[in-house]
Amino acid sequence: MTPDPILQAIEHFRAGRYNESAEICVGILAGNADNPEINHLLGFIRFNQGKSADGVALLKRAVSAPNATAEMHNNYGALLNQLGRTDEAIAAFNRALALKPNYADALNNLGIVYREAKNTDAAIAAFKRAVELSPDLPHAKANLRSAYRDVVPAWHFAMMDDKRRNTAYRAAIARAVPGKRVLDIGTGAGLLAMMAARAGALTVTTCERVGLIADRARDIVALNGLATRVKVIGKSSTDLVPGRDLPERAEVLITETFASGLMGEGIFPTLEHAHQHLLTPDAAVIPAVGSVMGYLAGGDTLKGMLFADRIEDFNLTPFNDFAPPVLASSLDGVPHEALSDDLELLRFDFRQKSFPMAKRPMRVTATNQDRAGSRDQLRQPPRAQRRTQRPLDASAAPFPETVAAAGGRRGGHGRVPQPLAGEYRSGGVMVRQATQFCANIRRRFSQQGAFQTFAGSGGKVRESPKTVHHRVGLLRSPSRSSR
Repeated sequence: MTPDPILQAIEHFRAGRYNESAEICVGILAGNADNPEINHLLGFIRFNQGKSADGVALLKRAVSAPNATAEMHNNYGALLNQLGRTDEAIAAFNRALALKPNYADALNNLGIVYREAKNTDAAIAAFKRAVELSPDLPHAKANLRSAYRDVVPAWHFAMMDDKRRNTAYRAAIARAVPGKRVLDIGTGAGLLAMMAARAGALTVTTCERVGLIADRARDIVALNGLATRVKVIGKSSTDLVPGRDLPERAEVLITETFASGLMGEGIFPTLEHAHQHLLTPDAAVIPAVGSVMGYLAGGDTLKGMLFADRIEDFNLTPFNDFAPPVLASSLDGVPHEALSDDLELLRFDFRQKSFPMAKRPMRVTATNQDRAGSRDQLRQPPRAQRRTQRPLDASAAPFPETVAAAGGRRGGHGRVPQPLAGEYRSGGVMVRQATQFCANIRRRFSQQGAFQTFAGSGGKVRESPKTVHHRVGLLRSPSRSSR
């Protein structure tokens, strides 16, 4: 019996004998140039041999055939994605799914492309469907979990479980919301909105711009028996309209949309919009006041991260022209010395209606005189070195400004300032430093005496491998109908 040449070509390919497989494929195509399965196989061989253009051309010919299979379109999309042709790859995966709607590998691959394109909602939908169709598909499960982490970073769980934070919010909410209309911006899991409902708010409307999180918050609210008391809206607060999304303007605003550096996540434009469009003129805000604390820090390790001196007995000081003005990293694990007491770098009254541009020079006295002549920097206290702070008085009149070092630039309306090198005088000795806002910082909030200190984590964990599977339909024995 004469061996089937197509089966021979596939067997050579499986064994990694690409040249032998290609030779058979070329012979078959000489007699039938439009054979889709052989164009498909030879296309992968050429791609693996580094001949990308030839490989894509052959696969394109394969998927152009009337009897092209879903597997061929899927594999064509995988190659297009590897070449960076994202839109064409998405179209190829969708054609595969049109032919075979329950094709889990194509859904997983489509999810990968969407995730790389930052279309997280579409990526999660594709991964979820792939897992539903094929629960034992391990890479689809891993990719789904990684896509979830794109939406909800790991630090969010520690923040939700922060007992001091929750106690402070609960106490402030209990005082402010009974009988009042409440708006909660950035609902997350819905915790603060449910606190408001339990505390006796007249109405509670909470918004969340990430649709996936808003859907899960509705589930959580319903699970806790508060579905009739808390309205979850899957929109940004800037898209809300009183009378349509809200019954009327809210009398209390609750939010925890603060970055670890306090000023990120668009908090200032969010507050300005809320005061102008969503809140009553005398609305209470929880938290009412926020501060960023810091202290002057130095030491040889920190100096080495910011400046060049003598290294291996060579003078490298001219390289300091390129020294970074900002060290954007956590110093919790970096040995350093505290050269001053804690000081308030920034202070904001969130009840203010606007946050205009401002500049506030600061002068810091170094308490460690022996180290005052070194080049140091102003940093925010790490978790391990926090000092005890007294609660802020919510009735105080803080100024709504962002503070940078002398000579720094003020960043307003949600923009983190980019401070320049500043100078601080200490006992007649000039201390040159560079301000920095690291990932783990101290935030201090106040609402009618409530006080809270906590920190966030600085970075994302990226765990999803670029897993594109294109074996399905390629390494199987061809059906006679496809020959």
